[in-house]
This record gives sequence, C-alpha cells and structure tokens, in this order.
Amino acid sequence: MHYRYQLKKSVIGRGNTSRVFLALDIKNDIQVAIKRMSNINEALIEADIMRNIGGSKHVTRLLDIFIEEPYAYLVMEYNKGSRLGYFKKGKIYEPKKAVQITIKILEGIRSIHECGFLHCDLTPHNVLILHDNPESIKIIDFGSSVQKNESGEYKGTHKGATKWYRPPELKKGPDGFSAHIDNSSDLYSCACICLYLLTGKAPFRKKESYQLVRNEKLRMVLKKAVRRNKRERYQTADELIKALQPFA
Repeated sequence: MHYRYQLKKSVIGRGNTSRVFLALDIKNDIQVAIKRMSNINEALIEADIMRNIGGSKHVTRLLDIFIEEPYAYLVMEYNKGSRLGYFKKGKIYEPKKAVQITIKILEGIRSIHECGFLHCDLTPHNVLILHDNPESIKIIDFGSSVQKNESGEYKGTHKGATKWYRPPELKKGPDGFSAHIDNSSDLYSCACICLYLLTGKAPFRKKESYQLVRNEKLRMVLKKAVRRNKRERYQTADELIKALQPFA
C-alpha cells in the first residue's frame, strides 16, 4: 500500500470488481475512503470523470489515485453515512421527506449534467445519507458514467445500469452501449428512486408503483418522469425540481 495511506481491514462498500476501505491519510491526518479496483483502465476513466465533475456539494470528491499492480486505488473524501437503500426493499419515507431527498439528488445530478456527464446508474445504493447532516446526500460510484462528445451526444462504453431504475434507452445494445440517451435518462432514474422512497420497494412495474402514490398531483409528476418515450419526460433537472417543490 502507498506509504501515505494506512488501509484499515474493514470493507465499507463493495461492487462486482471493487472494494471500498476506510483508510488514514497519514500526511493530512484525516480519514479517507479508498476504492480498490481490479480493472485499472476502468479506474483511470472513473477518476477522470470525478476530477471533471469537481466540487459539487452533493458529489463525492476524488482526492488522489495511485496504482499498485494488479490494482488501482481511488482515494476519496470519507463521508460518514449510509446508503439511501438497497436494490429491492427499503424504508418507506413520509412523502415530504422522500421528495426533499429526491430534490437533493437532482441538485447533484444538475451539477453533473452541467459538467457534460451522465451518471447512468442512479439507484438508492449509489446515494449516501450523511450521519452528521441528515439533510445532505452524496452521489457515489461513477463507473457507468459517460461524457458528452463534441456533437452533443452521450456515448461511451458502459458496464450496464441497474434494472428497475434503468430507463429503456439505457439497456446495453449489441455495440455495448446505447447512444440514444440524454439528461432525461438520469431524471427517469431519480424518479424511480423517489418511488422507492415512497413505497419501500423497487419500482419493478412502474405503473403499479406510481399508482401507490396517494397524492394524485405527485403521482402525475412521477408518471411523466418515467414515461417510456424520453421526449415526453422532464428534460432538465431544474424542470423536475420545479415540479416536485410543491410537495417538499
């Protein structure tokens, strides 16, 4: 391990090809989170994305990266918190609180979009609620993110987004990735997270999920956000935030 960091044994997060450890940055005497990745190329891409996204208060900051074969290590700020939820079942939130959390996620997504990126894998598992400030969230895991090219299209290789939160256009095609995505693709996933918070379960069937939302006007907002035709959805994070604010 790099001389500057003292890695602790406990795993605080895990993915298919990665593990996240709590560590001590000896130079600065602070705790950090270190993501160990077995695919070095993917780690370099993710680190570049995090650098470009920069300092949004709702996005985890990258502090450093180093390689020690056969792994790459991403050093990130340590946010003491817990996942908003897991993939299938979770806590049912009071509607006002569920909407407030969703708006905070959308504020983070807005800053990501402004930097020319899509997250492409927004789920309750990829959002942290901070213990010392329950009003704050952090968006994590940019391993599936893609960047807008010079033609204004989002294209790139993709590990595959999580079902139930994934818009139809984000399914992997024969070329490894669908190019027909835009900002509304992330907004679709945000609305699915809101449905999860309101109902306590993943939106396995979208129609059944939003029919469980008691407030008819809120139900119509979420219904629009998860339309199959992306041109019929909200097109920007600000549009969806504005539509949700009366319920917060």
